[in-house]
Amino acid sequence: MSGASETAMTGAVRRGTNLPRVAGYNQVLVLDLIRRAPGLSRSDLVRRTGLTMQTLSNICRRLVEAGLIREAGRVRSGMGAPRIVYEVEPEGRYAVGLHIDPARLTFAVLDLAGKVVAERTSPVPDPSDPPHVLDAIDGGVRAVLRELEIPMDRVAGLGVATPGPIDAPRGVVVAPPQLPGWDLVPLRDDLQARLEMPVVLEKDNTAAAMGEVWKAPRDGESFAFLYLGTGAAAGIVRDGEVLRGSGASFGNIAHMAADPDGPHCSCGGRGCVNVSAWPGAIVADGMAAGALEPVDTGDPHAVELALAELARVSREVPDSSAAQVLERAAGSFARVAVQLANLLDLDAIVFGGSQWPALEETFLRVVPELVNRAFIARSFRSVEVRGTSVGGPVGAIGAAALVLQETMFDATGQLHLQ
Repeated sequence: MSGASETAMTGAVRRGTNLPRVAGYNQVLVLDLIRRAPGLSRSDLVRRTGLTMQTLSNICRRLVEAGLIREAGRVRSGMGAPRIVYEVEPEGRYAVGLHIDPARLTFAVLDLAGKVVAERTSPVPDPSDPPHVLDAIDGGVRAVLRELEIPMDRVAGLGVATPGPIDAPRGVVVAPPQLPGWDLVPLRDDLQARLEMPVVLEKDNTAAAMGEVWKAPRDGESFAFLYLGTGAAAGIVRDGEVLRGSGASFGNIAHMAADPDGPHCSCGGRGCVNVSAWPGAIVADGMAAGALEPVDTGDPHAVELALAELARVSREVPDSSAAQVLERAAGSFARVAVQLANLLDLDAIVFGGSQWPALEETFLRVVPELVNRAFIARSFRSVEVRGTSVGGPVGAIGAAALVLQETMFDATGQLHLQ
């Protein structure tokens, strides 16, 4: 996140301390500040942290010796001698991110500066068979690291984004509807044992929000990331900081009202996202309207191809039944989006995920007007509606960013460990 403000993802400037017992905190704090704003000198870091020059000099020396930062040249300011400025050493550490989707496994590798150095996608061998998927993950991680010639001791860890619910404290996947057969799978511990590296487990919607903040930061922005994959969920960012729940239901929009005239839901409501607006439901609507040939809406590959077909026909024939299906879907998600915007006082709604390319054109044409027409604060500001700036692998990139955040840049976490 080169050049980002030091307040991004933290909401406030963090100050250091000169007490020896929190040396780890100070070191991580300085590393994080240099990552966010390459070109800082020791004098700059003194002003930003409140640490003494001697403490800063020692920290910078240790970080250079550890291969985590490097001298980026000298700059002259005023009459004094030129000052050494620092930047993160990109090859100092790497993080691997993985997004598990019923249709595919997506891998991303970030260097310490946050640059994506590799993206890989492979089909899921059998999404209902966790051991086979674990074998594919193990092989996929090792293959991409081998291809990049990255030694294991340079890898900070593996971040895994998966459909929820999850038990985050225990690192367990808890029967996600989109992954039949994954009932109480100890995914974190299994992968740690196989790969012998730290593993961070997170829901894919939250990981996607982290990916957006990490790669395209907007200082202090509050937004909901509406993730559209095999299912649909929301990641929440408040004042530039990604909010993370226990994993059980945080960001679950399955039972938010998307269509007041939609079908009845098992929860007792009507027109919930779960029955009227998730990608499979959009395809079912397309079949009912005669815009699509019959497909298995439980097959993620079939749903993806059907959505792409709806989008193709909609572009070529704007008044077709396919176009009407996508416009209804856009209206449904606009209702969900404005509920989130009003409840959380959001600045923006961001759409993304593996199914987003098929929906993008219609949604960006329809959703902004509908959201702002019903936004409570519309008399003095509007809600921006946009697509992700990260692209398809936002979940995998966010998962890798979570690893770097927790293992390399989480100063507060280091303080708690003292």
